[in-house]
Amino acid sequence: MQPRLTDEQILALVPRCQRGEPAAVEAIYDLYSDRLYRYLLTRLGDPDAAADLTTEVFVRMIQHIASFRLSRKDPANVFSGWLYRIAANLVTDYYRSSKWQQVELPDELAAPVNGPDPYQQAERRETAQQLGAALNQLSEDQRLVIIGRFADEMSTAEVAAWLGKSEGAVKSLQHRALRTLGRLLAPDTKRGPAPTGELS
Repeated sequence: MQPRLTDEQILALVPRCQRGEPAAVEAIYDLYSDRLYRYLLTRLGDPDAAADLTTEVFVRMIQHIASFRLSRKDPANVFSGWLYRIAANLVTDYYRSSKWQQVELPDELAAPVNGPDPYQQAERRETAQQLGAALNQLSEDQRLVIIGRFADEMSTAEVAAWLGKSEGAVKSLQHRALRTLGRLLAPDTKRGPAPTGELS
């Protein structure tokens, strides 16, 4: 997991970036590039496309940073949300301009497997494909909640500030997302619905 972003970092860097200081732009890139790449890789399943769109996020950021209003309340979450929304819009544009393909979760995002057992590798690849396809069926807000809560280990309050939603709305999005993922990833739906107690 990457180090937690702090309000102090964003309050210091964004005004400098708005003044056009290259060092500030580079510092923001260092803070966010891996996070955004991981998000885009999850959405696209294509490392080259994810890398291209990660670069494009920062191009868009530079183009529009002057009009960004830096919030004094939760600045790190608000700025992060802005960047992720740029990334989400680029994903939408990407799918509009190219033939849609079902997302496969890349190997580097799947759980590691000990040993070169080909059966384990095949099972891991199949699981990754199923998870990628399931994530693609969530709404954008649901995906962002899942990424924030479980990939970046943010609290419900932090995700709420990040997305500009109430904590109740985030809990509802998380609940619906986990129920959807549980239903889509259930090993055998013929045996009946998966228990929902653990997803509450």
